Amino acid sequence: MINSSLPEKEKLLSMLTEIYDQLEELENVLETSFSDLRNQMNHEELLKLSSPVQRLYKLEQELDRINPVSDECAVEQNNSVTRALKLELGF
Repeated sequence: MINSSLPEKEKLLSMLTEIYDQLEELENVLETSFSDLRNQMNHEELLKLSSPVQRLYKLEQELDRINPVSDECAVEQNNSVTRALKLELGF
């Protein structure tokens, strides 16, 4: 009885080892696939964000061209922006 169960155990162990190897292979494939997908999504998000940033920059340049800021106003404006940022960051 012991001798007959030994080949069965070896066969079962071999099958489990094969399943384990396949799972490791699948894990590597999934990791690569998800990594590629994550990189692609990050790239798409950067593209989506860069367009509004460029438009804002152009609008700011246009506003500066239309309404040039004097030195005194620029200092006052920078102080109010700094205070607003401090409040925003502190909150």
